[in-house]
Amino acid sequence: MSSEDTNRMSAEFITSRVHLLPSELARGYRLGYLDEATVVELAEDAFRRGHSEATAIGELALLLSDELDRVPDLLGQIDTMAAPADPDPSLVWLFLVLAQAYDRRGVSKDPLADLEAIYAEFGYPEEIEGFVPFLPAPEGQRSGPDAIQRRWRAYLDERSMTYARRAEASDA
Repeated sequence: MSSEDTNRMSAEFITSRVHLLPSELARGYRLGYLDEATVVELAEDAFRRGHSEATAIGELALLLSDELDRVPDLLGQIDTMAAPADPDPSLVWLFLVLAQAYDRRGVSKDPLADLEAIYAEFGYPEEIEGFVPFLPAPEGQRSGPDAIQRRWRAYLDERSMTYARRAEASDA
């Protein structure tokens, strides 16, 4: 298995946490977290939920296994349709990567080093500084591995609620 494959996420993992917007789907593919078949599965999920306002999502959802070579072009169409007011599609991937690392922390050789790598990979986002191991703990809070893991879990819980509210609003 290549290192790229270890970063890939399943449609089941993603849909259990968030319903991706079209621009987020495209970004996940570009970042290497999704392969072509998973893109189609996620597009099918969006299509089933009635969120196929992007015609490219409908086309993606209907692709056959021998048409997966069309995925990059269809995602390119989604990229050109993104509105400036859309949320930064990288934020959902930060959440998903952190959730995946949290789930794997029991099998990781060094979960805190994983956090540091994610922090760098995403361009040092301020929103996760409270649980990056080499940074000082937020004022008035404890330091150490247990405290870091509690803040990490709290971040994931808060973002999960945010994405759940977003899904409820779009289903209304």
